[in-house]
Amino acid sequence: MAARPAPQPPFSTDLLADLHADNVSPELSEQLWPQVREDPESLRFLRSLDDVTAELQALGQDSRILHEMPPEVTARLDRLLDDLSRGEHPGESAPAEQLATVHPLPPRRISAESTDPPSTRPMPALSAEAAAAQDEPAAEPIRLDTPRSRRWQWLTAVAAAVAVLAGTLIAIDAVRGPGQAPKALPTEQTAVPLDDDLPTATLVSAIGRNDVTGPLAAPGAMAGCIAAAGYERPVLGSMNVTFRGAPAVVIILTGPQPPEITALVVGTGCGPGDAQLLDQRDIG
Repeated sequence: MAARPAPQPPFSTDLLADLHADNVSPELSEQLWPQVREDPESLRFLRSLDDVTAELQALGQDSRILHEMPPEVTARLDRLLDDLSRGEHPGESAPAEQLATVHPLPPRRISAESTDPPSTRPMPALSAEAAAAQDEPAAEPIRLDTPRSRRWQWLTAVAAAVAVLAGTLIAIDAVRGPGQAPKALPTEQTAVPLDDDLPTATLVSAIGRNDVTGPLAAPGAMAGCIAAAGYERPVLGSMNVTFRGAPAVVIILTGPQPPEITALVVGTGCGPGDAQLLDQRDIG
């Protein structure tokens, strides 16, 4: 059986995102990287993903954000996400006592003259021609067609809900007395407890994350696990969890129909021929 030829430029944003997140097989990665390194548009897109990753990492270390979530905020977020998943629209107004003042973070200063290559793993050295190509003016934003835009509408709603939550946590003086010192969360990676009913708020918190440890952190392991479970969809995020008293992993995929998403709960040893699928849920 002849081997399937590697994709050729121009590469889709889905493929570049999977390559950036190391969600392609090692063989395909070796075929793609030499071409991607010579394609200025691909490098520009990967650099934008690096910027997003760096910004999220910086926010994750900001003392104005790392606070424990108050139980009442957790309950409100759960209700909001459940309403969104059922297609309902929560009321636009809220009681005055539930409103909080948001203190915006200062904008991140990015030098337009930066020539550092993207930090994507594994990132080989760029050729002189590719490095020179990066000095061209920035390209127009990538235009997404209508079906693809609809596919992300659910994720946009989830992101909006998380943004509301972030504003509540930043304005911590609205839910805590002014004399009470904030308590920072631990910085080390810990598994998130996951109940049997697969709460929506817990599942969607994996979107945008890629900090799984163990066998599934190996290059290409996530793609093999997803294929073993019978899915061929882009990965939106993953995280370690504790499910039914044992270590597990939540993997978020695009859903069967936009704007749905699919959450898989698998064992830490999930891989080709052994999906270890513990549970799954479609959201949206």
